[in-house]
Amino acid sequence: MDEREISQRLSEYEFYHIIRLTENLSTPGNLALVEYQTPVLLAVDQLDLRQKRVLDVGCRDGLCSFAAERRGAGEVIGIDNDISRGAVEFLIPYFGSSVRMHQMNVLDLRPTSFGKFDVIIFAGVLYHLRYPMWVLKLLTDVVQPGGTLILETAVFYGFDKHAMLYCPIGAESPYEPTSCTFFNKKGLKDTLSSLGWRTLSMSSLYPEREAAHCPGQDPVTDRAVFVCEYTGQSGNQHVTDFWHGTHSIHTQFGGDGTGAMASGQLDWKQPWDGS
Repeated sequence: MDEREISQRLSEYEFYHIIRLTENLSTPGNLALVEYQTPVLLAVDQLDLRQKRVLDVGCRDGLCSFAAERRGAGEVIGIDNDISRGAVEFLIPYFGSSVRMHQMNVLDLRPTSFGKFDVIIFAGVLYHLRYPMWVLKLLTDVVQPGGTLILETAVFYGFDKHAMLYCPIGAESPYEPTSCTFFNKKGLKDTLSSLGWRTLSMSSLYPEREAAHCPGQDPVTDRAVFVCEYTGQSGNQHVTDFWHGTHSIHTQFGGDGTGAMASGQLDWKQPWDGS
């Protein structure tokens, strides 16, 4: 297929990602988003993906999916609520790729959907979600022990000593109305920790914004990439059971407010010893 034919095929689709096809041609995606995508690709390039199973959540045109495949991944599955026809009908055949893409809402993801994965790429999605904790749990349910999560999202600076979640709606969103979930860094790191993820690295796109932000100012947004390892150790199992509604804490400790819950013994970071 020569470049004239490639250009003709590209004109039949709308693209989100800019993906190089030849020395002179790339998919006509959104140039403004490249700076957000580049740190994710760098994180992918730093992993040993040989023969690993990779899940790309919010894959769109497959920028990260194809990058993982080039790095030697044994299997790459992409899911997106709005699947890219350009990727499925043109890019996958053009590259001779084995990437499989499925139209799926991440809220429908279960271990029975595709099995479990060694690596999950979750870029540019979290800040759009109205139920972020539940989606992070769903992703945790489909990762292998010792697996890796690459999470890129918008975060905010403010109240940095506390784990916070900023949930603006409508015109109050610093982006646009579908962007409604902004953790601060501590909030996201602690939330991941409570699900069994250990944060290995955390990098900001605009670190100067964090340095310039003063307490009491309105939240300032940034983009950040978290690279995490799944340890499976989410802290105190009694606390986890309580969060999931499968607990018997009141039966064990009574309801007079003087037991372990009131005294702070059920700190999720310090597993209860049964006393």
